[in-house]
Amino acid sequence: MDHLRFQTMQDELRGLIAERLGIRAPTFAKAVRKAGRLLPAPARSAAQTLITMEARLAHPKLAARTDPSQIEAAETTLRSALERHRPGAMRAWRRSLLVGEIAFKIAAVIVAILVFLRISGLA
Repeated sequence: MDHLRFQTMQDELRGLIAERLGIRAPTFAKAVRKAGRLLPAPARSAAQTLITMEARLAHPKLAARTDPSQIEAAETTLRSALERHRPGAMRAWRRSLLVGEIAFKIAAVIVAILVFLRISGLA
């Protein structure tokens, strides 16, 4: 695999990270670092493999000794993890937690009022 093809692949993956996770960064390495735990563990390790392979592919002698199947496997792992990620899932989850919290607080206030009325003998 030549360095130009590898750069194109990294740019595609960086675009996929921007599209799916909403993380914009000038380089692939910075995008992966910003993504952090938003990526599953296998995808993070695959991304780190791609980052380390970038330096090897920049050097002509090391590029000749680099196994392209390792790069392709890491790309496939990262790409499949990103394609499975639903862009609005995190916002929907946070919204449902907020609604649940508000409902719990309203129920707690109603119970407190009913207990107060019961203790004071008004109900």
